[in-house]
Amino acid sequence: MLRKTLCAYLAGAGSFGGVTEFDSILDFIGSNQREPLVLVILAGNPSGELDSFRQLRHLFPQARSLFLVDDPDEEFPIRALEAGAWGCLSTAEAPQNLIKAVRKVAEGERWFDHRVTNAVHDRLLAERGATSTVVESLTPREWEVLALIAEGHTDKEVASSLFISRETEQSHVKSIYRKLQVSTRREAAVCYFKHIRGRANHQSGEPGGIPSPGAV
Repeated sequence: MLRKTLCAYLAGAGSFGGVTEFDSILDFIGSNQREPLVLVILAGNPSGELDSFRQLRHLFPQARSLFLVDDPDEEFPIRALEAGAWGCLSTAEAPQNLIKAVRKVAEGERWFDHRVTNAVHDRLLAERGATSTVVESLTPREWEVLALIAEGHTDKEVASSLFISRETEQSHVKSIYRKLQVSTRREAAVCYFKHIRGRANHQSGEPGGIPSPGAV
């Protein structure tokens, strides 16, 4: 009943080219429906809906999904965002807020409340701080080795550039992996570039990818 009421309300708003209803995400997947611009998902079982939603994203990567949840806890909107959702709001919201949310998502803006925005801020800042602390624990020589690894140089090229033996270079690499808690050159390079980007954003005063308050 709630789903039919919502569909009727959206259709009556006159702002959307078409509104189609399905009983579940799986029914939509099996319907051979063309990819929608916005997919509104009424999540009666939030955890189960997220599992189905991940399958849906592989089939319709361009669709922007907005979750409606009866009583969302603080974690579900964040997990929905991490899964690729464009928004999440409570079914207790006023109908006009749903219309506004769908319109904003259709325009390319994510729709989450301030709790999610603040949580994303906190997580990004914590991750940046942890990465910076670990990377800064490297010795000057290990930092040089890491920089060359991040630039794509081979072990032989790193040793040659720094005028050290291959054995010494390998010793530095093992120490770097241990300190960064990584096991591959790619993971080490990611840590390097995160640290560089974090320092650049800090020096320029820019938040560097942290969403502005009120929107994610």
